[in-house]
Amino acid sequence: MYQNRNLFEKYVTKDEIELMHEYTLKVLSEVGVIIESDIAVETFKKHGARVEGQKIFIDEDLLKKALSTAPKEFDIYSPSGKITLGESAPTICAGPVAPTTIQDFAKKIYRPANLKDVEEYYILQETSAVINMPTHACQNTDDLDKSGDDFHTPQVAMGLKYCQKPIYQGNTITPINYKKGSLVEANRKLIKLHQEFYDIWDKPVTMSNCCVLSPLAIGGEVVDTIIAAAEENQPVVIIACSMTNLTSPPSLAGAIVQDNANILAGIALAQLIKPRVGTVYGSVTSPTDMRTVQLATGSPEAVLMQLGLTAMGRYYNLPVRSGVSATTAIDLDFQCGAESMMTLITGMLGKTDFILNAAGSYGGYNLGSLEKFVLDEENIAYLRRLNEGLNITEKKLNFDLIKKTGPRGNYLSGRTPQDYRQEHYLSKVYVREGGSPIDIIEKNGDLVARARKIINERLESYQLPDVTTTQKKILNKYLPEGYKYEL
Repeated sequence: MYQNRNLFEKYVTKDEIELMHEYTLKVLSEVGVIIESDIAVETFKKHGARVEGQKIFIDEDLLKKALSTAPKEFDIYSPSGKITLGESAPTICAGPVAPTTIQDFAKKIYRPANLKDVEEYYILQETSAVINMPTHACQNTDDLDKSGDDFHTPQVAMGLKYCQKPIYQGNTITPINYKKGSLVEANRKLIKLHQEFYDIWDKPVTMSNCCVLSPLAIGGEVVDTIIAAAEENQPVVIIACSMTNLTSPPSLAGAIVQDNANILAGIALAQLIKPRVGTVYGSVTSPTDMRTVQLATGSPEAVLMQLGLTAMGRYYNLPVRSGVSATTAIDLDFQCGAESMMTLITGMLGKTDFILNAAGSYGGYNLGSLEKFVLDEENIAYLRRLNEGLNITEKKLNFDLIKKTGPRGNYLSGRTPQDYRQEHYLSKVYVREGGSPIDIIEKNGDLVARARKIINERLESYQLPDVTTTQKKILNKYLPEGYKYEL
C-alpha cells in the first residue's frame, strides 16, 4: 500500500465521518434517489428496496450488501499492457476531454476546438510521461460530420487510432450524438469496439465516467452507461459535480452528505447488476460563486469538499477519484497556475486512486491549450517528487562527505554525485537560471514559448502505433473523413 492515502485526516475527524455517514443513510432511506431507468428500478426492487415510481430508497442493509462486493482495486488492459487502479497502486492520472474552446497563442485568439486539436490532445496524452490514461475527447466539434445517426463512435475511434494506453470514456453517449436507439446497446457497442480492436475479450478494456444528476438523481443517459458497463464487466467512475446553494445545500458539509448519498446509489446499482465489477467513488463538486452563479472550480472550498468526499470514499473502502487540475481562470496566468496546482493536491498529495482532467483544461473545463497541458505535466511531476518523500538512511546522511568537506568548504567538485541525480527532479520548462530577466527570456523564450517548444518536439516525433490491416479496417468504419487509415 502506498503512503499518505489519508491526507483528509488533517481536515475531517473519524467522528465527523461517522456523522456524515449517519446522515447519508437518512438521505438514502428517507429522501431517496431518483434513477431514471426501468432496469434500475427493477434491479433495486429485486433486492428488496422500497420504490416509488423511479424514486428508490436504500436502507443500510441493502447498501452494505451492495458495497460488500465492490473491489478495492482492479486492472484495465490495452495493447500497451495494464494499469492497476486502487489501494496498492500509485495515483492514475487521466488526461482531459478536449475543451470546447482553445486559447490559441500563435494567433492570439480564443477559438472553437476542431478535430486537429482533438488529434493533438490525443498525441500529447499518449506521449506523456505522467498521464497514464488518455480520455476520449467527444466534444462534437464544428468540423465533425454530424449528418449521420452516430457521430459519437467516430470520435472514440480517433482515440483508439492515436493511443495505445487504456482509454477513459470521458463523455456520455446521448440521443444527440447517437440516434440509433437504445443507449444501453450503444454503450455495449463501444465496449465491443475496444475489445475487437485490442483483441482482448475477457478483461476490462475501458472505464466510463458517470456523473450523477444533482440533487439526488441519476439521469437516464448516465444510468444506461452504468448498466451497459456493469453488464459487460467494465469499470465505472460514479462522480458528483454539484454546486453549493444551487444543486446542493449551501454548507460544505451538507453538500458532502448529499453527494455521498448520490454517489453510493450509483455504485450500489453497478454492484447489484454485476457484483465485483470495478467501481470508483468520485467527486469534482465545487462551490457556486453567487455573484455570478458560476461553478467556482479552483476554489479552496472545492478542495475542502473533495477532501471530505475522499474521506467518505475511503470509509467505504472504495477506490477514489478526486483531485483535478481545475480553475476558472481564462488565461494562462498566475490564477491559472495557482488554482490548478491547489486542486491537484487532493489527488496527488492525498494519494487518491484516479485523477481526471489532470492536465490541459481551464476556464471551468471549457477552455484549454496544449501549453497548459505541458505546464500541468510539470506540476504533476513536482507533486510526484513530493510523494517520494525524504530518503533518510545512514548512507544518505553523507556524514563522511560532510566531515571531509568541513566548515566553509564546498561540494561542487568532480562529476555530479549519484545522490544528487537520484533525488532531484529537474524541470524542462520552469526557469532556474539567475541573471538578467531580459537575457534569460531572450535565450529560452517566455513560459508559453518554452511549453510550445516541447509540444512541437512531441508532435513532430510522434508516430502512429503499429497496428494490423485488420485493426485499420475496424477503425476505418468509424473514423472521420481525413483521419482514416490509407490501406
